[in-house]
Amino acid sequence: MENLKLRLATESDRPAIADLNTRAFGRPDEARIVAELEKAGDVLLQLVAEKDGRLVGHILFYPMGVRGKLGGAGLGPMSVDPSLQRSGVGSQLVRAGLKMLQDSGAPIVFVLGHADYYPRFGFSESAAAEFNCKFKGPHFMAVRMRYGPPMSGELIFPSALGV
Repeated sequence: MENLKLRLATESDRPAIADLNTRAFGRPDEARIVAELEKAGDVLLQLVAEKDGRLVGHILFYPMGVRGKLGGAGLGPMSVDPSLQRSGVGSQLVRAGLKMLQDSGAPIVFVLGHADYYPRFGFSESAAAEFNCKFKGPHFMAVRMRYGPPMSGELIFPSALGV
């Protein structure tokens, strides 16, 4: 997509991020989750996409614990302006975020999302299979950023996610 600028989210982006998440998901739940993750300090990385000076995409990554072991990261929520969905904005956000996490040494990233969307970025149900959580199934996936721990265990989600 032309004229798309990806950058780190700032505090001044919060109202636009809340509005975007509410419009993209058709409900305020994801905007509330973002606000609660921010308030709790449970944000590893937060990127936004701008087009023509307007915020049109957002992605958040949070710390994911693994009981008694080195943790990883979780992806979500990720939102794109409804008028630009299926235009590549979300893909650019996911790729940029995963690259930044890999560069920072994150070992693994988990996502609860569309089974037809996230595999294009390397996510798979099999990569998450050895981890215990209530979301087991085709919509709970992981992508390994590097070989090594954690290889299994019970996942610990931030309290904002209500898990």
